[in-house]
Amino acid sequence: MRPLFVLLLLVTAFLPAARAQQAVVRDSLTQKLELLRSLVQSANYEQAQVEAVGLRQFLRRQRVLCPAEAVPLLSGVYHHNKDEQSAWLFFNEAEVDARRDANPKTKSALLGALVTAYRDWQLPDRALVVQQMLTTVQDTLSVRNQRNEIAAMRHSMDSMQQILTLEQARQNNTVTIQRDRAYLLAGSVALVFLLLLLANYRAAQRWKARIDRKELEFDMMRAELVHKSGIQAAEAGAFAVKQATGEPKSAMLPPTLQGERPDKTALVIETNRQVVLYLKSLLSDRFQVEVADNANEGLHKAGELLPDLIVCDAVLNGKTGIDIVRQIKLSERTNHIPVILLSERHGNDGKLDALRAGAEAWFTRPVLDTEFEASVKHLLNTHLEQHEQFSRFLHLYFTDRRQTLADPFLLRAVQTVENSLADPDFMADELARKLQMTKNHCFRKLKTLTGKEPMQLIREMRLEKAKVLLEKRAGTPQAIAEMVGFSNPGTFSLAFKEYFGENTLLLGR
Repeated sequence: MRPLFVLLLLVTAFLPAARAQQAVVRDSLTQKLELLRSLVQSANYEQAQVEAVGLRQFLRRQRVLCPAEAVPLLSGVYHHNKDEQSAWLFFNEAEVDARRDANPKTKSALLGALVTAYRDWQLPDRALVVQQMLTTVQDTLSVRNQRNEIAAMRHSMDSMQQILTLEQARQNNTVTIQRDRAYLLAGSVALVFLLLLLANYRAAQRWKARIDRKELEFDMMRAELVHKSGIQAAEAGAFAVKQATGEPKSAMLPPTLQGERPDKTALVIETNRQVVLYLKSLLSDRFQVEVADNANEGLHKAGELLPDLIVCDAVLNGKTGIDIVRQIKLSERTNHIPVILLSERHGNDGKLDALRAGAEAWFTRPVLDTEFEASVKHLLNTHLEQHEQFSRFLHLYFTDRRQTLADPFLLRAVQTVENSLADPDFMADELARKLQMTKNHCFRKLKTLTGKEPMQLIREMRLEKAKVLLEKRAGTPQAIAEMVGFSNPGTFSLAFKEYFGENTLLLGR
């Protein structure tokens, strides 16, 4: 008993001192924030930078979590002073404090401030991750409030039941209540209570399902970030090398921080949300990823977007993915787009599905990231080889060594250009009209199959034919320029020298 009494005395003595110390820390923090706010309002950002460093050191020294109101102040100071490195360090410290914070309300406020700061700094990836954490915390708060409401309702029902019991006892002392009416009243109260419990139980289940879904999405997002860590490490190494060589800050930033987006587009036709998120994590390095969760939407987006790659599940709601891929490959508008089919069948059965659909590649679930990335890289390299093959075909097209061209669309396009070479007004719009396409469709399809834009194809065919005519001495350079659609001989001479590196007069001798 005596040691316990001594311990109680020590706790009683030190408790007021600890509370006083906490009050002093809170007052100091408030004063520092007020000072920093006044410096920002007076546009004294140099002194504000010094106070910002002092505030962060104070938070670490006192082991105090970063308050939400400090985030916009320090973000504004660093943004005005263009101190990106200090901003990144502060944001990382604030995220760590947010994860340590056990109070959902202060944690939600800090995460919300971080989301706003990341958007101000144009960091959408980080803003998305912190927004996911904020959503999870807000859902937790909602569930907690729901539980409190249920507890309050139960307490009210208990109080109501007690009141009814007291009232019944009082009436029993004065007036005898009929037994049937008493049973009816008790049954009504029990029925109401059960209905309320059932409604609250269903609401709790819905909230739990939402939280589980949010947690699953967060896990998928975290897996995506882990998958990108290797690329980000390489970017960081390149960033350090550029910094050591003294390049400008705008060149030293990695592409993800510069806001660059891939120039290629991929369409994922998949109903499973988890699979969609996983495929996004594999494709987002090279493509802007669009998603369709049903067959009709997939066909519509394939025709409208004309993506560079399509990934389609073999089984969709109401329609098989094999039929979708077959329609894509049979349509002249989309038959040039490479397709990867996700099949649930293994071995030759899965390969047969891909052959039936006309897909360029197929995978059996679950998809392995290394094999999938290797297949995507192979498809892109195949396009580059096709571009080189077409360039060789174009160089020999007007010679005696002309090669055959298997693609009927490309053959029709080349023949259309050849028949209109002498017309100087023949442009990309006219080519698209003769091919019975829109200008955008013609541009995307030619760019995908040949690596050349319509005007580039027309220009190169004019110059290739002009070279053959000059070598055969079919006329003067001025006459040949008119024969291939150049109205100005000077423009023709400059274009010829830029393309072949030779002068037209020297070649014609």
